Amino acid sequence: RWHHPDQGLVSPYRFIPVAEESGLIIPIGAWVLEQACHQLRDWHHRGHTGPQGSVEVNLSARQIDDSRIVRTVEEILTRTGLPAEYLTLEITESALMEDATAALDILRALKEIGVQLAIDDFGTGYSSLSYLQRFPLDILKIDQSFVETLGVEAGGDEIVSAVIDLAHALGLKVVAEGVETTAQLQILRSLGCDLAQGFLFSRPLPAEDIGSAFGLPMSA
Repeated sequence: RWHHPDQGLVSPYRFIPVAEESGLIIPIGAWVLEQACHQLRDWHHRGHTGPQGSVEVNLSARQIDDSRIVRTVEEILTRTGLPAEYLTLEITESALMEDATAALDILRALKEIGVQLAIDDFGTGYSSLSYLQRFPLDILKIDQSFVETLGVEAGGDEIVSAVIDLAHALGLKVVAEGVETTAQLQILRSLGCDLAQGFLFSRPLPAEDIGSAFGLPMSA
């Protein structure tokens, strides 16, 4: 979220498209990645992270197209001192499919660094299953639009179950996005979903509030 001095909290759905079109998403994305890695490394030093102690950061389509992205990630990990295995980079399904062949090369290079890779918003980008098999992914994230159908629309549970089974067959961990009710969470558990995220657990928070809420001291 962007804390605008006059408009207050501005949703990324408003400013990210502008940043994408102008090219500003490249420096903004690098800054966000470095801040996230620095914060997690700080919490690691203090011994105040959850059992996994990892962080997930989104990459935009423009960042995937940027020839410097692999070097940028390497340099940020070096500067912050965060081990690569604690970083997961999320790429939307639609971004991957804009140029699947080029994206495959970038993902392979990123994977060589040692980071984890997740396909975000799965089910919205009409990806080829053959490409899904070829991408060096670790995590598949089920889009919120499918989670919303659980228990309320005919076929909703069956579709999510099929996606979970497909992901597991490919050796991927599954994360359900946009979980807002305990009923959704119970269905996801019964279907064998690995992890879930959403307002049921917490709304988006700045780092200092996460620290207060979960007992994670901030650095000076």
